[in-house]
Amino acid sequence: MHWCLAALLALTACTEPRSQSCKQVCKREAECIEETGSKMPFEEKECVAACAALEQDSANSGAKVQRHIDCVRKQTTCAAVLECK
Repeated sequence: MHWCLAALLALTACTEPRSQSCKQVCKREAECIEETGSKMPFEEKECVAACAALEQDSANSGAKVQRHIDCVRKQTTCAAVLECK
């Protein structure tokens, strides 16, 4: 039974949709953190997973995620990207 639950969770994780917007934004943020030498803890894969999950939650978080994506896309400097909330 325990291994069935683990297999189901793994399968669900593999089939979770990954938004292109989330991938692009998280990649840009990771590049900016590296470029600026920021000490901010950041994992690009975790960012993509969290972004995609929140993006799907249109009732509570979808609009906030879209505002963040729009903010990052509009910025021309890494300092400005890292200021996006």
